[in-house]
Order: sequence, then structure tokens, then C-alpha cells
Amino acid sequence: MAVSFGVNYLAIIVAAIVAVAIGILYYGIIGIGDRQARMLGAGPARPGPAQVATGLIVSLVNAWVIAVLSLNLGASSVVDAIVLGALVWLGFAATLKAAQVAFERRPWAVWGMQAIHDLTVEVVVAGIVTLWR
Repeated sequence: MAVSFGVNYLAIIVAAIVAVAIGILYYGIIGIGDRQARMLGAGPARPGPAQVATGLIVSLVNAWVIAVLSLNLGASSVVDAIVLGALVWLGFAATLKAAQVAFERRPWAVWGMQAIHDLTVEVVVAGIVTLWR
């Protein structure tokens, strides 16, 4: 199997920054992070530099993988990007987090809040790296 890694690295960087911005908006500004913390019986989380750096690194890896998948699957349209982002979310984020919620006996509402964020991020990232090749 031949895999092409000739992706647009500027698009990956932009997609990663957008992904972090979505997280800041969703969990911070909108307040979902505080609601989630209350549901888990924890204090409000205020990310420090280590969490921001980790989020950026994770977002870069995620955007790179989606860009490689998009390129090698021949995705080229908005619809292709939406389908790719949704499939990546369903196959990885949604299922793995569902198992964590079940085994850690966390509220399913936490999974729901995280699922909205994760699906949004995956579709937006897929859109950026698919359309900006």
C-alpha cells in the first residue's frame, strides 16, 4: 500500500489553531467546561500553559492524520470533508470516549457535551485540510 504524505502543512497548522479556538470557545467562553466540571464533582478547570501546549500538539497530530486520510481517499469537496470528519469522529473519538464513560461510570451527559465539541472539531478540521490542499 502506497500512502502519500504530500499534505499542505500550512493548512494543518491553521486547522490545529482553529481546533484549539473551538475548544476555548466551547469549553471556556460558552461555559461547557464549568458545567462538565460540576457534573463530575470537580472544581472549574482553568487550563495552564501545559494544557494549552498539549491541546495544540494533539490538534496538530489530529489535523495531520485527517489531511493524510483526505489526500489518500481523494476527498475534495465540502461533502467529502463532512463525511470524513464525521467518520473520524465516529470511529475514534465517539467510540473511545463512550468506552471510557462506561468503564469510569461517568455521566453520559458528559459524553454528549464532549461529542458535540469533538464532532464539530473533526468536521471543521477535515474541511480546512480537504479544501485547502
